Amino acid sequence: MHPRHLIAALAAALLLASLSPRVLAAADPYVIYAVLPTTGGAAFLGKQEAEALRVFEDNLNRTGGIKGRPLHVIVSDDQTNPQIAVELMSQALEKHPAIVLDGGPAVTCRATGALTGSTALNYCLTPSIHPAPGSFQFSALYSSDAILAVSLRYLRTRGIKKIGVINGTDASGQDADQILQTLIKQPEYQNAGMSFVAYEHYGLTDISVDAQLSRIKAAGAQAFIAFTTGTAIATVLRGMQNVSLDIPLVTSPGNMSYTQMESYKSYMPRELLFAGSPVLVPAQLTDRGVRAAVTQFTDEFKAAGAGRPDLLAAVAWDPIGLLTEVLAKRGLDATPEQLRTEIAGTKDWAGSLGRYNFVATPQRGVAENWVIMERWDPDKDAWTAISKPGGTVGK
Repeated sequence: MHPRHLIAALAAALLLASLSPRVLAAADPYVIYAVLPTTGGAAFLGKQEAEALRVFEDNLNRTGGIKGRPLHVIVSDDQTNPQIAVELMSQALEKHPAIVLDGGPAVTCRATGALTGSTALNYCLTPSIHPAPGSFQFSALYSSDAILAVSLRYLRTRGIKKIGVINGTDASGQDADQILQTLIKQPEYQNAGMSFVAYEHYGLTDISVDAQLSRIKAAGAQAFIAFTTGTAIATVLRGMQNVSLDIPLVTSPGNMSYTQMESYKSYMPRELLFAGSPVLVPAQLTDRGVRAAVTQFTDEFKAAGAGRPDLLAAVAWDPIGLLTEVLAKRGLDATPEQLRTEIAGTKDWAGSLGRYNFVATPQRGVAENWVIMERWDPDKDAWTAISKPGGTVGK
């Protein structure tokens, strides 16, 4: 080979070698770590979250990824154990990710939020935490304050005055206790003559709450609230049947799962009520952007053969959708601070749970104006709207 040709070939090889790592790096997936309770007491929640993340990832990558780069969500199972969640989150943080997801419940999100600090943007998939405005932690769905305020407002507009409560002794139950005790003192409810005639608690692993429900029944409660999820709410439902307590039950939207409703079939009360989302009652939607987001959400689940998505899937779907749009806008090398700032300034983003405005509702984006009271209808195998947004009934 002529020396000039040899030099040219060597130069080309060196150039190719210098470019190859960049080409490979550009093709590497953008990784988001998600610590979810896919087994244990909150598995019904974590499995739906994981499924939503999988469906979203597959569809996004099939349609071009984030600026041509694939997304990969690495899901780790914390077994519904806060200690394991902290260990898994610590391992994830060793990789220096800009974003992490926590599937909850509240006690887990509080622990991992303190762990991540400002080193990563932490999106918690539960409503029962209240991140400080400007912090690096965000919370999904409507706040527990909004959920319980809409629930009480609905009961007020139905003329219900005597209310019973049975909450768990966990972090979510304690959060609900504090909110309810504050709400019931507000003029809206005091002027209507509303009060808690019986207030009970139980451990989430208790196998019976018959005694507590008997006291609620004896107190003449016209409806009651139980802000617990999963097997703990199943214990309450069985107890209602055991003590013949036939009054409306308002429970956490964290139970709005088709799988859960099927498992409660043999002891389903006549009125099982939720402060839920328009994603499950889309006929209520007048916002075209949100309607389009709901349609995309349900269509992508159907196309993936994943069945009907429920509220628990939507709780993961909106955050991952928002985060990937922010990444596309700010760049895949965006820092946690840049991502936090971008989300905090978002004022008009249409998701499946409503139109997000993080300026008006910091760290969450959606408020009680998107919350609709819904009843599970066993005959239709679906939820039906029983209030206007905000919880009022009638004209």
